[in-house]
Amino acid sequence: MSRWGVLLAVTLSLAGCAHADYGQLADSATTAVALSRAGFSEGNPLLTQMGWPGIAATKIAVTQVVKLTPAPVCEPGLFWLTVLGYNAALWNLAVLAGSGPAAVPLMVLMTGWGWEPWWVDAQRTCAHPWERFL
Repeated sequence: MSRWGVLLAVTLSLAGCAHADYGQLADSATTAVALSRAGFSEGNPLLTQMGWPGIAATKIAVTQVVKLTPAPVCEPGLFWLTVLGYNAALWNLAVLAGSGPAAVPLMVLMTGWGWEPWWVDAQRTCAHPWERFL
């Protein structure tokens, strides 16, 4: 297995079941699709040189680290990682379709729809950060 395959396997095994994990995986997957096509590049300058497996691993690692922080950091951190992950995935899909700004209304709708359940999920996940290790 290539080093990228190993990195991807580790990334997927670290991902939990919180909405933030799904949001970051959605963003990572759509980023991988975009980077596999000519003319597309990562928009985040901190991640530009990593390639999609490194980007995915970084996003999931950051999400897992946030889960281990105290609740006053964890809850808003996971909530905003969820919002950013899902909205970045929508943006990526719109860019692949030809127009990133076309995603903005969908991003607003998705954020409004997910606001309450994503916040509740962040609170639940942060209340018991060690449960997934037991």
